[in-house]
Amino acid sequence: MSTQQLLKRDGRFLSWTHSESIAASKTGVAVVIPPLVAGQTITTVVIGGTNTAKTEYTASSDALVAAGTAVWHEVAATAVGTTVGKITWPVTGLRVVTGAVSAAATTFTILI
Repeated sequence: MSTQQLLKRDGRFLSWTHSESIAASKTGVAVVIPPLVAGQTITTVVIGGTNTAKTEYTASSDALVAAGTAVWHEVAATAVGTTVGKITWPVTGLRVVTGAVSAAATTFTILI
């Protein structure tokens, strides 16, 4: 399974971002979350338009994420349209899973 690192954002505070567009009936790339301050909040936004999508997180090791054998859990319930999820670190990875309601692409954004 392919993985991707978050992009570091420039600014006053240390923060990261990731955004991707995912076709219907697909699982997005597993995004590796860097070590954060204990209790730091991670915000996920899924804009599914007319499609369903859900955000998933894992606390499995980076090696399990890279091997595609990590255990994934839902951040926010599957929904049509826009969903926002908030989780508290420790988390090692995030991804989005889209449904097959329509062929529309889903936009997935992570902000830390």
